[in-house]
Amino acid sequence: MSTDRGLSHRAGLGTPHIVYFFDEGFLPCSLVSIHSVLARLPGRARLTLHPTFESKWLARDVAALSERFPAAEITVREVDLTPWRALPRGRLPLAARSRLLLPSIHSGRVLYLDGDALARRDLTPLWNVDLKGRCIGAALAPGVQAALERHEKSSSQAARKAGEKTLARGERLDGIDMRRYWNSGVMVLDLDAITTKGLAPRMMDIEATAKYTSRDQDWLNMVFRDETEILDPIWNSGWGNPRTDKGYVSPELRAYFRLSREDPAVMHYTGFEKPWQAARPPFKLHLLTKPGERRLRARYWAEFQAEKTATEAVLGRPLWS
Repeated sequence: MSTDRGLSHRAGLGTPHIVYFFDEGFLPCSLVSIHSVLARLPGRARLTLHPTFESKWLARDVAALSERFPAAEITVREVDLTPWRALPRGRLPLAARSRLLLPSIHSGRVLYLDGDALARRDLTPLWNVDLKGRCIGAALAPGVQAALERHEKSSSQAARKAGEKTLARGERLDGIDMRRYWNSGVMVLDLDAITTKGLAPRMMDIEATAKYTSRDQDWLNMVFRDETEILDPIWNSGWGNPRTDKGYVSPELRAYFRLSREDPAVMHYTGFEKPWQAARPPFKLHLLTKPGERRLRARYWAEFQAEKTATEAVLGRPLWS
């Protein structure tokens, strides 16, 4: 596990190039994410938006964002997923897998963000992060790490089952080390390195993702098992990573995730509950005995609502009706 707090060890890498892929359902939250990024970048930026559908709003929204953030060059390039429409969807949209096509669309370094990720600070340090010759930079999946910690420290049957399930998942994923399993919602990719090392064809094998639970995320972890630089968790904090502060988590790992709980640079609204579904978090019975998790949830829910309001003011329209 890296102790580097995610900053670059070298000179800047030029204008940040940030890419998004989204379907119609994820267009509104992606616009909030894009606004959050542009509002915090101090200088020039390139953004390439890859919708998988035709939108009556997107051209007007891009024009509004460009007017508000003139230092940003925003381009729209639609991605055609027709060849893969027959693939089983599972619990994840097919559009998520369109990012696997990145080596055939762009070159050089790109910063990829999921549409439900919110920038809370300037992402320039993330853009300039030192990948140490590897193809991808990404942050550990906190839930996986917490499950493994609980498996090691707890004697309960539920903990053993959860840990064994996680370890068995690693075996199904070609035996990858689940202690290095990362979340693909925020990634820095060196596309030239991916191509040079001969990994582009395997990365773009969208059909191969169909047999894995987390589809493209599982596939990326397999393809880049030896080519991923693990980044500081501040760059991809899932709802504040509450499970990393449990008593069964080692002091070392708890400290490693501390800043991602208290002041992350990127908030990622992972899971099926999303902050655009309601103005305030709905009541959840299972959170009654988890005050810390409730506080994080309420805090980051409110932050999304504030960013949504700011985005709608720039676009001049409501994003959700």
